[in-house]
Amino acid sequence: MGVTLKNVYLAQPGIANTTLYTCPANTVARVLKCTVTNDTTTVATISFNKVPSAGAVAATNLIMNLRPIGGLETYECPEVVGQVLDAGDLLSAIASVADQLTVSLDVVEIV
Repeated sequence: MGVTLKNVYLAQPGIANTTLYTCPANTVARVLKCTVTNDTTTVATISFNKVPSAGAVAATNLIMNLRPIGGLETYECPEVVGQVLDAGDLLSAIASVADQLTVSLDVVEIV
């Protein structure tokens, strides 16, 4: 059994659902850390979905909904940390404003 720690996403999700990470075949992953940083002085919101393999973003797989991130705030996302993804599952996010919220996502993959 192999274990790999990875930073799998460090960017700004868009105002449409953005895939942050898809768990590879024959792998299980667990989210170790997820932070959202607002680099402006205005509030923006972010939502995260944990989508099952071959599924689609839906209200039934929403794990964090419209969380406001204050101006110049960094939020550690306890709603996302600890989530377990099976092969083919993915995490997605959508922001209320483009080019404002930076997401850093770290996972451990177990093969």
